Amino acid sequence: MLSSKKIVAFALTIIVLPVITVLVAGIARSHYLPTAYLPGSGLESANTVAVPIATGNGISMVITEDGSLWSWGWNNKGQLGDGTDIDQHYPVKIMEDMVAVSLNVGDIMFSRVSNTLIATLTSDGTLLTWGVDIRDKDFGIPFDSDGPRSFRYLSTPLEVMKNVSSFSAGSGHLMAITSDNTLWGMGVGAHRRAGIDFEHSPEPIQVMENVVAVSTGSEHTLAITSCGVLWAMGNNSSGQLGVAESPPALSFVPIRVMDDAVAVSAGSYYSTAITSDGILWAWGFNWFGQLGNGTTQNSHFPIKIMDDMIAVSAARNHTMAIRSDGTLWAWGLNESGQLGDGTTENRYSPVQIMYDVVYVSAGNSHTMAVTSDGVLWAWGRNSIGSLGDGTTEDRHTPVRIMDGVKLP
Repeated sequence: MLSSKKIVAFALTIIVLPVITVLVAGIARSHYLPTAYLPGSGLESANTVAVPIATGNGISMVITEDGSLWSWGWNNKGQLGDGTDIDQHYPVKIMEDMVAVSLNVGDIMFSRVSNTLIATLTSDGTLLTWGVDIRDKDFGIPFDSDGPRSFRYLSTPLEVMKNVSSFSAGSGHLMAITSDNTLWGMGVGAHRRAGIDFEHSPEPIQVMENVVAVSTGSEHTLAITSCGVLWAMGNNSSGQLGVAESPPALSFVPIRVMDDAVAVSAGSYYSTAITSDGILWAWGFNWFGQLGNGTTQNSHFPIKIMDDMIAVSAARNHTMAIRSDGTLWAWGLNESGQLGDGTTENRYSPVQIMYDVVYVSAGNSHTMAVTSDGVLWAWGRNSIGSLGDGTTEDRHTPVRIMDGVKLP
């Protein structure tokens, strides 16, 4: 286990953890439905299933049956973890003994070169992170105000915490749940994203107790407690905290959004959740129809979108969700074909895409899904090899990428 000095040194050298998505993207996932999970954050918590795929800003990652972590796509700063700075158009194996992975879906504030934050979880509960190119001052590193600001980037995974059961990488902040169901937050802008009332958190700070699922957006965090209550904290500029009346612009204190929640996924500036009756709800930013209610109007309170749902993955401006019958649905921005419906037309209401889907992860401009036979499919923007099919051609329908993805 890392000493406190090493942890501080890490934080001062680069970035402190922020999601997932997934798992339980993401992703954070669900604690109620046996086949549900909190998509898009990369987590695993009590009674949840870790989602083995993650999509971010031009990057894709997947965990196979043997626990190997594979990555491909944008690699200008070595963020793929393969020891190079060359974009990869096919999956490349980078680590072993992994159970969950999470990438941020929104832009990282102040970043000039790369918008990537990666977090992974080993089978023994060790949380690793790397990536990000951000101002040192946001991690408490002094710099000469009269000279150029220094930037740091971590291309090699570094251990940050032990005893972690769930986590979610946000756009500069990381949220993690330990085995005792305590939620911890750390990273740049924690004051506006993780309910922590100060600007920077170079070390993990306890935020809440009795938390079973978490998902991070660009500047906000969603968490479900053991009794099924969904809480939101952070930036509320577009109503993403779900407060209908007199909404605060920023909340350091977790706000109670709804009861009986079993799954949650935070997008860039919007939020989604599923309740135990299978109803999918969405609220917040909606300029591209990412809420799925047939409009482009923002909403400061949860709106009912679909019935009979078990998983949802909110991305930058599009949303993917799985029904209990295994059908995959999509809506929102579609300029690169990220919805997978064969067009580049935005969809303001859910459109069916595939059958027999068990996992889905929505990234900035592309999407990945896994079918029950362990096959990985991808579609959307592919100019830097984000899909892993060996080309740089955008795909408007699902393309088969690899077999043997880790299943429940």
